[in-house]
Amino acid sequence: AAAAHLAAALHVNSSLRKLWLNYCQIGDAGAFQLAAALQVNTSLTWLSLYTNSITDGAVVELAAALHLNSSLEFLDLGENPIKE
Repeated sequence: AAAAHLAAALHVNSSLRKLWLNYCQIGDAGAFQLAAALQVNTSLTWLSLYTNSITDGAVVELAAALHLNSSLEFLDLGENPIKE
C-alpha cells in the first residue's frame, strides 16, 4: 500500500532527484507501481531498490518503463532474487 502512495506522488513530482528505498519490502507489486510512475516522472535521476524481494517479472516492467523515462540515470536492484 505504501508503494502505491509513493508511486502516485512520483507521477506528479517534479523536484525529487534521488530516492533510496532499500529494505522496504516493496516486492513485485510495489515495483510494478513504481514502474508505471517512472514512465511519466521526469525529475528522478537516482533510485535504489536494494533488497526488496523484486523478481524477474517486475524487473521486466521496470526495464520497459526506462524506455520511456529519460531522466533516470541510476537504478540499484542489488540483492533482489533476480535470476537473469
